[in-house]
Amino acid sequence: DAPYNSIFAAAESTTITDRSGVELYRVHGEQDRTVVKGDAIAESVKKAMVAIEDERFLSRSGCFDVIGFTRAVLSQIAPQFFVRSGGSTLTQQFAKNALVGRQRSLLRKVRELMLACSLDRKYTKDELLEMYLNWIPFGQNAYGVEQASKRFFGKSAKDLSIAESAVLASLPQSPTYYNPYGKHMRTTVTPNVVEDIASGKIKTYKDI
Repeated sequence: DAPYNSIFAAAESTTITDRSGVELYRVHGEQDRTVVKGDAIAESVKKAMVAIEDERFLSRSGCFDVIGFTRAVLSQIAPQFFVRSGGSTLTQQFAKNALVGRQRSLLRKVRELMLACSLDRKYTKDELLEMYLNWIPFGQNAYGVEQASKRFFGKSAKDLSIAESAVLASLPQSPTYYNPYGKHMRTTVTPNVVEDIASGKIKTYKDI
């Protein structure tokens, strides 16, 4: 059983298998999801998701990221000087996806922050990360990291490589654009990135 209250347990797809346990059909609505425990998710996925979505998630003691919020405000005021970014923490994003809803309003943001603070006090970082990874959408009706891993790479989340983990971690920000089989799969990079790859500052798939 999950270590957290059932109100946060994500709805799973119904799987029909043969007598040997081989999956024959999946029955689901808009959300195709397979819930897994935290130890069934590769550490590389967890680290990549935290690095992209909330780099101070593990070290921060509170539910509000002052640095992230300030940077998000500055990126709106002076986009020519600051990279556009969001101010929500990983816990806030989970609260928004799981309970609050995605409508844009001041009331929604207040409810989202209050719920995030409550979750932060009640659950450990590992539990929150597990819930988050089982909830979020990755595109193509794949919800949760396990189903996304099977959808895009044909393997369980515990077997993902570092490169595959990086791809999955990027999907929640823009599932269509970053889809590994979409039209941007061979998007060119800037000369600076090419230079960093050549110098070894950035590793390519074959180097990992």
